[in-house]
Amino acid sequence: MLEGMTWNICQTPIENLDIEKYPDEIKEQFFDFINNVPYIKELIKGDRLYAKDIERDESGKIKIDLTRPHILEDMDYFRPSALHFMKTGRYTDLRPNPNPNSEYGKWFREELRRCYEGYVRESDGEWITGDYYFMLNYCPMLISKNSGKGKASNRVIGFPDVWEGHYYKSHYLNIARNNGHHAAELASRGRGKSYYGAAMLAKRFLLGESIEVSEKVTCYITATDKTKLLGGDQTLDKFKYDIDFCARNTQFPSKRLIDTLNNMLWVSGYKNIEGRPNGTQNSVVGKSSNDDVAKLRGSRGVLYLFEECGSFKNLIEIYNNLRPSVEDGPNVFGMLFLFGTAGDKDSDFSSAQEIMYNPIGYNVQELKNIYDKEGQGRPLFTFFFPGYMNRAECYDKNGNSDVTRALLEILKDRYTVKYNTTDINSITKRIAEIPVTPQEAMLKSMGNIFPVTQLNERLNQIDINPNFFDDVYVGDVVQQEDGSIKFVPTENKPIRDFPLKSNSDGTLGNLDGAVEIYTMPEKNTEGKVFSERYIAGLDPVEDDAQSSTLSLMSFFILDLWTDRIVCEWTGRTAFTDDGYERIRKLLLFYNARCLYENNKKGIFSYFSMKNCLYLLADVPEYLRDKELIKGQLYGNKAKGFNATLPVNNYANTLIKNWLIKPVPEIKIEDGQEVEYQSINLFYIKSRALLKELVLFNPQINVDRIRALGALMLYREEKMIMYQGDIRNREEEYDANYLGNDEFFKKNYDDRAESPLWSKNKNRRVY
Repeated sequence: MLEGMTWNICQTPIENLDIEKYPDEIKEQFFDFINNVPYIKELIKGDRLYAKDIERDESGKIKIDLTRPHILEDMDYFRPSALHFMKTGRYTDLRPNPNPNSEYGKWFREELRRCYEGYVRESDGEWITGDYYFMLNYCPMLISKNSGKGKASNRVIGFPDVWEGHYYKSHYLNIARNNGHHAAELASRGRGKSYYGAAMLAKRFLLGESIEVSEKVTCYITATDKTKLLGGDQTLDKFKYDIDFCARNTQFPSKRLIDTLNNMLWVSGYKNIEGRPNGTQNSVVGKSSNDDVAKLRGSRGVLYLFEECGSFKNLIEIYNNLRPSVEDGPNVFGMLFLFGTAGDKDSDFSSAQEIMYNPIGYNVQELKNIYDKEGQGRPLFTFFFPGYMNRAECYDKNGNSDVTRALLEILKDRYTVKYNTTDINSITKRIAEIPVTPQEAMLKSMGNIFPVTQLNERLNQIDINPNFFDDVYVGDVVQQEDGSIKFVPTENKPIRDFPLKSNSDGTLGNLDGAVEIYTMPEKNTEGKVFSERYIAGLDPVEDDAQSSTLSLMSFFILDLWTDRIVCEWTGRTAFTDDGYERIRKLLLFYNARCLYENNKKGIFSYFSMKNCLYLLADVPEYLRDKELIKGQLYGNKAKGFNATLPVNNYANTLIKNWLIKPVPEIKIEDGQEVEYQSINLFYIKSRALLKELVLFNPQINVDRIRALGALMLYREEKMIMYQGDIRNREEEYDANYLGNDEFFKKNYDDRAESPLWSKNKNRRVY
């Protein structure tokens, strides 16, 4: 595995990582990431380019390819003013002189030009953007410095180091602005997003956006609440520090008409002798939207920053309402920039994820998705600042990341958390805060009670195995002339992704799906499917399919003996009765009974018409005992259950417990049988169900989870009935037991399903 691995000079060599000393789990994850994440492969490859190797444009700048990052060299070249200030306490030794032709005047104009247009190194064409030049040279920040006492560090004021993550983000934003697009970033925690946002605001407040747009420039920053904008070292606190620093130490405009941190409003300029506003009159406005789409409507700005965009429940609506503020037909005169920190406790990223994985539809600058594992995610993404980039003490003086060392440290940290905590959310939160891929970053560590980390691991097992579904039967069930049910393979495609995506024309296409059988029904010695072995759960629909709906009918069958899902159908037939009929035939095929949400009455009517109400399970008695279901139960209400919030919450708890239920697994190692403990979820074959469980939050439509919830409620009834021993085996009857008489076998076995009781054992036999 280690032979032939040659990485570039920025990486810790494989032989120095001592990777063989790490647990197998860490080693497997490490090589999985470096072999399957394209961005990691680009960053560590041995023939990674330098600036001098890259084609230049007509102005002498190298053509930046964000998907093929090059190695940065001599980056102190791009922060001359900061270096001079750190050495002398001032930005220049030249005496201030108002004469524009003086040496000082020339120096000052050149600094302004660099802050607007960027700075190019003629020798190799390397260059940085104006925003990044301003941040590196005029925006001091708290930076970590080792105290010299072990691993302890101190946070001290200093100018920022060059980070390749910031370098590439600045170019991404520059490309987006020049193309008339908006921008979005998903970042690991501790990657300076608020410092960068503060610098963007400070530059525009002091200097404007460009030479042409330098007066009456307005910028907005918004978050769901005020605490995300100021107080406790937030973005506006840093912005205020930046402009105050520049007022003390530079010749940039320093006077302000309004300066109110508490009201989150700043306006540059001064009043003339007549008392009228004068100066640039640039402004920065902070708004806490509280998900109110009207808070920013009608505003006009050159820059809108969305702080912790994953926290906005109505992000897409707010975003779409703001686009007319910065767009006029094909002309885009301002930029919306969404950024979020992975692992934020209030974030679910469902809306942000929609925008970041589908950027073109929202006029957001797209990039080829090289950040997720190959074959995962979607083809396009926005900008991602991963945990392995610019990790503390894992980058050189030019900002190039030691990805191999950083990645190994991240995986070791995860391993420690995983095996030294009992809180299931701890490892999920840790992964989301310091992600390797965007999919990891968008894990919701709070509010999703399901084991997201293990669910993603199972998803990865499925996605990296091209032959995973080879043993799955895909087709439909038909009823033959003799009344028996037969499975028939078809060309129909099952729905294996979540959420559903519309076609390019806005339609949803064929939602019929296909039946997936993971294990055919088992039969007894007489060739009949075991009775009471299979149970089913259903989330029904009531209306015929419409092109605008995303709600599907979902149905699962569980084998009580193995405790595994053996069959699924999720889809939406053109006519609802066709879906009910498919469910009826599958129940007959597996000799199963089905518990369903009786909020929808259509299935009861259909099964009643077909004289098949016996296939629908009665309301579980224990739900009444728990007072989760009340009232007199008759007719439709006697079957299924009413899916109230308390019942659904209880069902979710049952799902979680079933997912993590230990399962003994025997493996052969060195010729010996070794028992391992796995959990139920690693036997799930429904890819879309896994994705629903990963993305679950109470606000989204999750048909499969609701069907699985019904199944778990039914399973719980069986667990109570059998006192935890839900596996039944065929056993020989006592020879003297009357039920074994040929008369009863011949005349009644096909007519009744009443269990026979062993004379010698207090358990059911069949």
